[in-house]
Amino acid sequence: MCGIGFGIVLEPNERFTRFDRMMDFVTYELKGPERAAFIYEGNAPQKADAIIKTGRDFPSVIALHLNEGGYDNSLAGRIQTKDDLPAACKSPAGS
Repeated sequence: MCGIGFGIVLEPNERFTRFDRMMDFVTYELKGPERAAFIYEGNAPQKADAIIKTGRDFPSVIALHLNEGGYDNSLAGRIQTKDDLPAACKSPAGS
């Protein structure tokens, strides 16, 4: 699955839902059996459990909000950015 500046490979039985409120950020909900996490994508996150820099002007940061939802900080290792983005997540211009 793809965000604007990141990709994540879903595990079996996970769902990834995008919530675009047409503001200067996008949020996502990642749900698996008996666990959930919220992912923020933008430039000015609130305090988060893990912060990943994308190397882009926008979104410059991916913030993971785990909130004791069953995921731990190892979720950050599944977030792919920049050169690690899956081909399906790259724009036609390659950015």
